[in-house]
Amino acid sequence: MVNEMASFIRIRVNNLLRVSQDIALGKDSKLFFKVAGYLCLISFVGGMTDFLTLAYTSLVIILTIPALYERYEAHIDKFIIMEYRRLQQLYAFLDEKCFSKLQKWVVEKRKLS
Repeated sequence: MVNEMASFIRIRVNNLLRVSQDIALGKDSKLFFKVAGYLCLISFVGGMTDFLTLAYTSLVIILTIPALYERYEAHIDKFIIMEYRRLQQLYAFLDEKCFSKLQKWVVEKRKLS
């Protein structure tokens, strides 16, 4: 049983180290920016409170959010789907107005070089 647990922990640690190596070498930049964003958020929130208050608040949130979601699952899912569609429309608008122009500008710059 101890060998199985050690094997399980070894596999998890190796996966964590492999992902960390990919982030450090720049192979997964999307995950790098996610990690950097979450660390900035944690730093910001941690700078506003002390550790004990942050721990108690986190504990309350961790214990109440799943119960609230289970109780109001249909309403929450409907709201999330509605907001997801709104974000898709916003992305389409930004892609049409900004990103396509930026992409054309980059292609033109490369042709001139």
